[in-house]
Amino acid sequence: MYNSKTEEDRKQYHWYQNAQNTFWKSPIWEVDLGYDEAWNEALLEEIYDIGRNITLGIDASPSNSIWDYAHKYPHLQEIKDKIIEVVTMTITKEIPEIRMLNIKGCEHFMGWINVREPGESLEVHGHTESAIAATYYVKAKEGCGDIVLFDTAGAIDFERNQLSGSPYVRARRFKPVEGRLIFFPNYILHGVDPNMSDDLRISLTTDIRKVVDPNASNTVILKTWAGRMSKIKEWKPEDVSKN
Repeated sequence: MYNSKTEEDRKQYHWYQNAQNTFWKSPIWEVDLGYDEAWNEALLEEIYDIGRNITLGIDASPSNSIWDYAHKYPHLQEIKDKIIEVVTMTITKEIPEIRMLNIKGCEHFMGWINVREPGESLEVHGHTESAIAATYYVKAKEGCGDIVLFDTAGAIDFERNQLSGSPYVRARRFKPVEGRLIFFPNYILHGVDPNMSDDLRISLTTDIRKVVDPNASNTVILKTWAGRMSKIKEWKPEDVSKN
């Protein structure tokens, strides 16, 4: 049980320490992928073709993820592979703990296209089914709307185990740049400011999850708990004295 009597007691609980840490210790990366305007226009042609085929019913059984179409479109396939390459390389290089785990790499879970007309924004949200949220900017004119990342850490008073009542939520804005990829942990809430440009704001967003080695000794999967699950029928009170 958590004991808040002394500072030393509090330090023993890593969840408490993490909750008290400032938001900007969370990793947030921006990487320019090197794709120019012509390349992005070619990608947009492919994206348009996919959307048009679905809208007109030509694609009678549309897939749930944009990545399901990558094998048919070379630019989409290239950006799909590039994102995984960059994200995997970055997190394994810059987060020492990752190298200690049995992570084989990363994979796309779900991908989609965000198109915002002038005046439109995107509400605050999170990506609960992924490990990393990533967005690539295909078309982003000046003033099209910053991505805003929110720190809500001050909303809870961990000393009193209650909401703090603080009205303060810190936010940090990142300007979208065509050809740039931004990615961060899934738990960071974020939204997009209104598009104040005279053009569309178009981005490709993807949920990324880690791929683990199921044969590694430290893999946490169902077999990890199998021994304890067997105790449901096999455990006896006298077993306590054996421990």
